[in-house]
Amino acid sequence: MVDSNQSSARRSIISGDQVTRVPGRAKDGPPGTGVDPTSRESVPDRYQYLAPISAGGMGSVHAVRDLGLLRIAAMKVLAPNLAASPREVQRFIREAQITAQLDHPNIAPVYEIGVDRQGNRYFTMKRIEGDTLADWSARAGRQSGFTESLSEMMAAYLKVCEAVAFAHSRGVLHCDIKPGNILVGTFGQVYLVDWGLAIVGSAAVMPNEMPTLVVAGDSNLDVGGGPCGTPSFMSPEQVQGVRDRFDERTDVFGLGTVLYNILTGVPPFDAEDLTACLDRATACVVTFPPGDPTAPLPIGLCRIVKRAMARDPNDRYQTVLELKKDVEMTLRGFPLTAEIFPAGTQIVVEGDPGDCAYIIVRGTCVAYKTADGQRVVLRELGPGSVFGETAVLSGGVRTASVEAVDDVLLKVVPRQLLEENLGLHTSFGLFVVALAERFKELDKRLSDGVPPPASEKGMQ
Repeated sequence: MVDSNQSSARRSIISGDQVTRVPGRAKDGPPGTGVDPTSRESVPDRYQYLAPISAGGMGSVHAVRDLGLLRIAAMKVLAPNLAASPREVQRFIREAQITAQLDHPNIAPVYEIGVDRQGNRYFTMKRIEGDTLADWSARAGRQSGFTESLSEMMAAYLKVCEAVAFAHSRGVLHCDIKPGNILVGTFGQVYLVDWGLAIVGSAAVMPNEMPTLVVAGDSNLDVGGGPCGTPSFMSPEQVQGVRDRFDERTDVFGLGTVLYNILTGVPPFDAEDLTACLDRATACVVTFPPGDPTAPLPIGLCRIVKRAMARDPNDRYQTVLELKKDVEMTLRGFPLTAEIFPAGTQIVVEGDPGDCAYIIVRGTCVAYKTADGQRVVLRELGPGSVFGETAVLSGGVRTASVEAVDDVLLKVVPRQLLEENLGLHTSFGLFVVALAERFKELDKRLSDGVPPPASEKGMQ
């Protein structure tokens, strides 16, 4: 992450800091770790210092025990070198005030704000025992189909969507959504943290009956600044840095980058240097890293990523709730594309390879075979009927032709979607494929006039 006081050849970047992360076990803070060792002596009397947690350009985070309530909290302390800057102090206070007013199960609560014994600003908040989504997705790596790991990460992702949608309902944009700012607890708790770059009272956020937040001083410190956020996860408008043009769709883009990271295990605009990151974010070309073609990324979720990360905000989901609904529908069974076929159209042809199946929504089709040059009608198919699935499941060719009797509306089911939803490479999927193969063999016997074995007569 690029700190607020670091500059590139292009321009300075305003960036938030990750807070309240607790790794598997906390480490002491010897020189060179970036954790302020004086915090042990500077904590207020009501706290017992326990251990350092993390450090960044804006400050450091430490585990402390509240001696009154006997609970362990995370204490974020403003970096001493920034304490002399009224602007940085206000930014720090503003982060605590915004977070404290966003009362949501997936936003870490703030307990107290104050000044320690050395005069440093601090605030305490819930300590989360767990990991970041960034570390989780890096360990999981590329997601080939709907694995257990992907299912668990998507459950966490939907909770983050709820947190962002709630913040938008209060007139707040996060502006730095990324896997590193998503904490996942040991028992499934999910928190979106680091609201240091948030915009309050944005007119672009849809209002409702809930009041917007109130913060002391200038509510939006960085309007008109340079690039804002984390370069490898920035939207094009964040690279441009005109914060008064940010709106809900900027956070939609951020959620798209998180989903990209979940699917691939890497950031969308990762590069070796800052300038390259910014260039890639500006171009905003969303491509997925190559992988095993026999185990592709979930096509439906990839589609959602590309829409959420569209370069033009008008081409994105317009609200987080719209994005969340599409993700939920996709996880439940993948929304399918629909096509209209005019009467007389041959939709599938006997002998062709089977790469997709169809569901009839409206209209009528007829299935037939060709024997000795004659057309033999097998059955008539109406709304709700499915055809073409046997060849898709078995990976073979069509055993019959299907023609539209009148204009028909069909939902198209590509083989890849069946593989992902049915898990054709799993033990359950093997049963489905075996049944399709057996049905295909039986159909061929009947077509050739060969009676089926006695053991398969019950399948007719």
